[in-house]
Amino acid sequence: MSTLAPLTEPLVRLFLRIDAAQPTDALLHAALKFWQAKRKGRIAPSQDEMRDIPDELSPFVFHAQLMSNGTRHWVASGAGHVAGSLLRLTDGDQPDVGDKRIAVRLRRLFDIVADKSEPYSAMFEISEPDRRRRLVEVLAAPLGDSERNTHLIFAALNSRIEAG
Repeated sequence: MSTLAPLTEPLVRLFLRIDAAQPTDALLHAALKFWQAKRKGRIAPSQDEMRDIPDELSPFVFHAQLMSNGTRHWVASGAGHVAGSLLRLTDGDQPDVGDKRIAVRLRRLFDIVADKSEPYSAMFEISEPDRRRRLVEVLAAPLGDSERNTHLIFAALNSRIEAG
């Protein structure tokens, strides 16, 4: 059994936790099991293999691709209605995450997943307008690609508002 290194100070400010794919949310755990089944012992399944997402998971799932224009910009696509709503995706050919606080966190998480080629889960909080805390949990797992320099991520997220 391996242990993850402690979070660095910048990551502590962004996340409540980052784990080696240990989601606490039941839907994210099911998404991890789906990814693992499609992986079939390989490092990662292909994006095409991840298209037949079960109906109960599809609202929470999206894909992300690292743009190859020299920036570290991740573009989200194929978001289900829950994921799209939480991310506040903008319209256009390359939709952006409308909530910049979430965008920064996802970019850091996706960079870790792309660098390590392993699935990770993370949790962070955002404030609601009524000052309640919304806990957002994310699963991010690598996808295989036919082009060596293309980084693809299979992701799912869900949230809950803390009881006040």
